[in-house]
Amino acid sequence: MATLSSLGVGTGGIDTASMLTQIKAAEQTRLTPYTNLKSSYENKISAWGKISSALATLQGSVKKLSGEAFNTLKVSDNKTFTATATAEANADAHDVTVMQLAVSHKLRTAGYEDAAENLGETTGATRTITITQKNGKELKVELADDETSLNQMAKAINKQEGDVRASVQRTDEGYQLVLSSRTAGTDGEMSVSVEGDDTLGALLNTQEGGREADDETNGMIVVSEAQDAKLKVDGITYTRSSNNITDIIEGVTLNLKAVSENEKSEQLTLSIDNSAIKSTLQDFVKQYNALLTQTAASSKYVPNDASGLTDDEVAKPNKENGALMGDGTLRSMVGELRAAVNGVYGDNNSDYDALTSLGITFDAGTGQMTLSEKTLDEAIANDSDQIGLMFKDHAGNQGLASTLSDIITKYAGDEESKTDGIIKGTTNTLDEQVKLVKEQIDKTQKLIDAQVERYRVQFQNLDTTMSQLNSLSNQLISMLSSFNK
Repeated sequence: MATLSSLGVGTGGIDTASMLTQIKAAEQTRLTPYTNLKSSYENKISAWGKISSALATLQGSVKKLSGEAFNTLKVSDNKTFTATATAEANADAHDVTVMQLAVSHKLRTAGYEDAAENLGETTGATRTITITQKNGKELKVELADDETSLNQMAKAINKQEGDVRASVQRTDEGYQLVLSSRTAGTDGEMSVSVEGDDTLGALLNTQEGGREADDETNGMIVVSEAQDAKLKVDGITYTRSSNNITDIIEGVTLNLKAVSENEKSEQLTLSIDNSAIKSTLQDFVKQYNALLTQTAASSKYVPNDASGLTDDEVAKPNKENGALMGDGTLRSMVGELRAAVNGVYGDNNSDYDALTSLGITFDAGTGQMTLSEKTLDEAIANDSDQIGLMFKDHAGNQGLASTLSDIITKYAGDEESKTDGIIKGTTNTLDEQVKLVKEQIDKTQKLIDAQVERYRVQFQNLDTTMSQLNSLSNQLISMLSSFNK
């Protein structure tokens, strides 16, 4: 379309460029209802997105209250081992004695002056090195005549990315090829055999864990023997291939660090960590209040300002209103959440059967929680088990945690179970509405552009005609002037 600058003030005195600008501005107002509707839909989508995020954060805190917060254990510090506990562990005490640490098998060759010198025969064929571990795993490498140096053998072994690692180390005795088992304990004990090269085989062939420095029966020398871990837990002896042990005490991982002196046991103590209960409840209150702050902002209502309007004029909705003002889904969700947190749970006649008994009070208008740390500390010290029963499912009844979790899942969905909530369906519908409005905006814009283009052509023609008429008028005036002379 030609630009407005192509039109000007014709000789007839008509400012067609200004007229066209005004017409285009008037035509563009036809888009206003559609752009307003599009903004409304997009604002609703954004508001639901923020609420979904707040719900997901609250869900994380709620899930901790269903078990983890009340099963978190403090683990004692010990000299010969460390321990970590999961939610499956129980508060208890155990006597642990570390009798022997697991050691990975390691072998080395004799020393050589040059790590790049080939040590095998020149046969014109390949030879195969096989490293077999006691657990049955094998690592095979094939080498050409020019690949039998310490460096080339280490490179070929590591290229397999197996359970054996090779390195070349420079020592006072020369360069040595070192093989290290990645499998701890006797399961990782290595044997080495070479096929197709007797010379290289004499240097590497090794059985029964290798040889001592003064023993010639095997090619490779023992750096560290394969050894299993041995320990006693509560008087019972256990042998394990690794120093990280997970299958003796339920929910507890033992990491053995040193052998106990004189086989003297240490006590592993697992005790309830009450600080986890407090910190989780504090986070729950924080996240719940954050959600209500978001829902309040999204549903905010500000009265229309009708000052200065005539009787015939209607006040427009206030721009400070929330994007979801009056939304029934949001109202229902907030109502369900507020009813849940004000409910009674746990054992009958318990001192701790509602959030108010833990020092949590509610604002009657906003629903926001306020937590008294002093009251909560006293409740935790008095009976943390009863507090746990308030949140956990118990005796066939839902606890507060699962009640809230069900409500959150209903509206926000759940990624683990791949469940879509009500909010997802609502925003999908809004997305479709945005697409339809965008299509209508595009269609209307094309109609506006076509209409403005028609006016432009008409004004251009009018401008040309007026110029021609003015030219003709000037000619007539000139002719009449000549007659009068």
